[in-house]
Amino acid sequence: MRHWVGKPVIVYLREPQYASMRGVLRKWDSAAGRVVIGHQEIGVPIRDIVMIKALAPKERALPPVLYSVGYIMKDRLQFDNAVYFKSAVTVWKGDRLIALNTTLVSHTKGAVTLEDGRTLLKGTHLFVVRSLRG
Repeated sequence: MRHWVGKPVIVYLREPQYASMRGVLRKWDSAAGRVVIGHQEIGVPIRDIVMIKALAPKERALPPVLYSVGYIMKDRLQFDNAVYFKSAVTVWKGDRLIALNTTLVSHTKGAVTLEDGRTLLKGTHLFVVRSLRG
């Protein structure tokens, strides 16, 4: 069973009702009767393991999430990238929130068109973008 060490796996446990754990199998310790799984190094007794399977590549990846920190768009290239990648954009006018997590459809030198069809001026609005991680 040492061939699983270092590989992404899913481990099915006997209790509670065939629960499962996902992660890289870090260590197989026969002397202690346990395996160590994941970056948190959770020890699982070997006697509680029902089955071990390799994770498929699509199961390994974490779903994409938005970065928690955004930045104010000012350059044409930033607007181009936000349109192309369909990034989440928050629009402010002064201290008033105009749109939350919207996407940009297009932009010109002085205006931006949002997904709901509204056209807003770049000079009077603040556009904060948050890109996807993953």
